[in-house]
Amino acid sequence: MKNIFGRFPTVPVPVAWAVAAVALSAASALAAEDEPKVDARADQWLHRMGDYLGHAKFFSVNAEIWQDVQLSSGQQVQAGRTIALQVRRPNRLHTEVHSTRRNHELIYDGDKITLFNRAQNFYGSVRANGSLDEAMDTASERFGIAMPLEDFLRSDPYHDFLHNVESGSDIGPTTVMGKPCEHLAFTQGNIDWQVWIESGARAVPKKFVITYKDEPGTPQFTAIFSKWDFTTSLPDYVFKFEPPPGASKIAVKEMRASVQPHHAEAK
Repeated sequence: MKNIFGRFPTVPVPVAWAVAAVALSAASALAAEDEPKVDARADQWLHRMGDYLGHAKFFSVNAEIWQDVQLSSGQQVQAGRTIALQVRRPNRLHTEVHSTRRNHELIYDGDKITLFNRAQNFYGSVRANGSLDEAMDTASERFGIAMPLEDFLRSDPYHDFLHNVESGSDIGPTTVMGKPCEHLAFTQGNIDWQVWIESGARAVPKKFVITYKDEPGTPQFTAIFSKWDFTTSLPDYVFKFEPPPGASKIAVKEMRASVQPHHAEAK
């Protein structure tokens, strides 16, 4: 049989099959190397949490945030704040951030994202529409706005959390704030992250920690969740922003989002 390229002799069929089998085995091995090494129990627990949050039509939750920051002296200390989140799918979000220095709100009403600085009484809005996922992408990519605890708000948290993960394991059962939980740990590029998932009927996160391995002192971001509520309805007015008396409106400039340091809100 003449080779169709006219240059090389035809390979006998048994030899061709053997070569193909070797090539397929090599491709399979390379693909296996590319797949994240996440043990079955860790994958199962993360999937359970992702389904529980992603399928919820609405929910509210509070989070206490602790974050390592470095002072000008070089000393590393923890800064704290609280976040209240209200989500109604497919396209509503209301967040409030409070600390001794911050008093901010972020609202997505399905048409625009509004940022309100209550302490200084000014606000700015940017056009956004579509699902909550699409609005969060718009906010991040076009305006450099990080949504608080974004990964937990998306429609498919399981997929988002596993994106770029290199390995994951189930550390085992433990207790967080008196609730039995399963402790999972993952590695991902320059970060390690952990999540503690409630082991009762509600597979909700109770604690979340990110360790930034590429920064001096390997600082951590910690979120402790409380008051998960999947039963109290969230009417439209929760997501409607009304400027208070004397509030000033400022322009929000479009920008190309850059890589944020560890003080960004999300993983």
